[in-house]
Amino acid sequence: MENKQHINNQVDDTFNVLDKIEKVKVNHFFKHKVLQKINTDIEVVKPIKFSWFTPNFQLATLSIVLLLNIGAIFYAFSITENTSTSDLDIFAQEYSLRSKNDSLLK
Repeated sequence: MENKQHINNQVDDTFNVLDKIEKVKVNHFFKHKVLQKINTDIEVVKPIKFSWFTPNFQLATLSIVLLLNIGAIFYAFSITENTSTSDLDIFAQEYSLRSKNDSLLK
């Protein structure tokens, strides 16, 4: 029973403290000033360094780079070995690099 009485005393003390709290007197412009301060803090935005590099421009740049890469790959694999060997033969004939002798020791 003592514990229950102790808890009741603490509850009564708490309510008594709440009754003793006095009303705070504030300037009537306080709310306006606080709200204005909050709004100015929110409106300050750091400038974006790359504002011109928007997502649409990024997508267009990516698609152009991909198309260039695909074109380069198709061009590289479309050249056959015969054309490169024939180019070497033509080069050797033009500059007389091909001898009638195939031996390197003579």
